[in-house]
Amino acid sequence: MKKKRIIIEEVAGFELRIYLPVHYFESNHRYPVVYVQDEASVVLDSYNYVDHLFLTKQLPEIIFVGIKPHERNDEYTPWPAASLVPGGRDFGGGAKAYLQTLVDQIKPYIDQTYRTLPEKENTAIAGCSLGGLVSIYAFYEHAEIFGKSALISASFWYGSFVEFIRSKSLPALDHLMYIYAGELEGIYKKTIQSQMVSKTKEAHHVLLEKGFVPGNLRLETDPLGTHDSFFFSIRFMSAMKWLFGEACIQSDEPLR
Repeated sequence: MKKKRIIIEEVAGFELRIYLPVHYFESNHRYPVVYVQDEASVVLDSYNYVDHLFLTKQLPEIIFVGIKPHERNDEYTPWPAASLVPGGRDFGGGAKAYLQTLVDQIKPYIDQTYRTLPEKENTAIAGCSLGGLVSIYAFYEHAEIFGKSALISASFWYGSFVEFIRSKSLPALDHLMYIYAGELEGIYKKTIQSQMVSKTKEAHHVLLEKGFVPGNLRLETDPLGTHDSFFFSIRFMSAMKWLFGEACIQSDEPLR
């Protein structure tokens, strides 16, 4: 019987979608892991293409762990902020607690249950929009856990977040970070979201000013890019190829 490669589990009160590599059940390999916000919809939206990248060896095989949020306005924001529109839902600022649950409960469960490479250089965190915001916040909160991050159209516009980056020392110098923004994102917005692209570029500049190793930080833009899943999925795969490439080799080390 063919074993399922998409597994749904509940851990620490969160629903997880775990995407296992093409050859997971045919080997004793251990694999790097990417923790992806919004239940890894960017992987599901391009599932066949992910398999193609694995099978053609354009990308080493990876375990993707998609985490479904309870309320992304709360879990993906680093501090409280008012809604951007009248009558909208405020932002709860619960990212610190969410990331602590990810680090203390979800990641240990994944490492104990699946054949992972648990070290930080083989552990990435990724997300789109607010999911990208919480992913860069994870760099500041848990750089000892996450050695790589993919920030796809991240919400750098979020209240004073660029100032937060400017005020903080880099928690690690060996981190790999991929940043993407579409040049058309936010152009129709009347709120601070209209600064989506300029804030992203400013954040990139500040990170370099603070001492981020230039070769470890990649910023990509697209002149046609809008804020939607079509571009998210494409750029997510670009991020994976840049972050992992051929340098990350699966391990045959015996199960512990």
